[in-house]
Amino acid sequence: MSKKLVVLGAGGFAREIAWLVWDINQISNEWEIVGFVEHSAERVGEIANGIPIIRMEQATRYLPDIYAVAAIGDPSLKERAVKEAEDSGFKFTTLLHPSVNKSKSVNVGAGSMICAGNILTVNITIGKHVILNLDCTVGHDSVIEDYVTISPGCHLSGGTAIRRGAFLGTGVVTIENHEIGAYSKIGAGAVVINDIPEKVTAIGIPAKPKST
Repeated sequence: MSKKLVVLGAGGFAREIAWLVWDINQISNEWEIVGFVEHSAERVGEIANGIPIIRMEQATRYLPDIYAVAAIGDPSLKERAVKEAEDSGFKFTTLLHPSVNKSKSVNVGAGSMICAGNILTVNITIGKHVILNLDCTVGHDSVIEDYVTISPGCHLSGGTAIRRGAFLGTGVVTIENHEIGAYSKIGAGAVVINDIPEKVTAIGIPAKPKST
């Protein structure tokens, strides 16, 4: 019998996660999505790609036999949504697209989602509630901490460390053995060749923090 799943968020990425779940179900028929959870009263009751948009309290009626994932790109908003869900009693699952190519030495935390086309090599640690969007590569001995969001087409060389709550825009590349600080944002197409401090926005080739 399929397990019930609620997706926190009702935007475009939430619909992409529903597609990811559909692909998983072609192999294992593992999940039934009962709804996208949305705080905006204006959208509650809508149907998005065949799935109802509901409030958190509507989802709680399925407890304790339901799982959740947070399909929210902004790390800070994602972190708040996860805390609310945890306080309501939800447990989180990990979703990996069937096409993901990873070694046995890759560890992935609860609530993380790894989309189609990702390649994860060896001795990689991925924390909780991480988003790895389409077609990324992660090299050996890399660490991606909790609540990180990595946009499509990013390439992390070996020994990269992405600290808690960082956000990488589409197409970011890192040179090996460098660190991106907690809650920093890296602009699309940037190339990281030096360590990036925490809580900054860095852009360009090479990536440099924007002046305030």
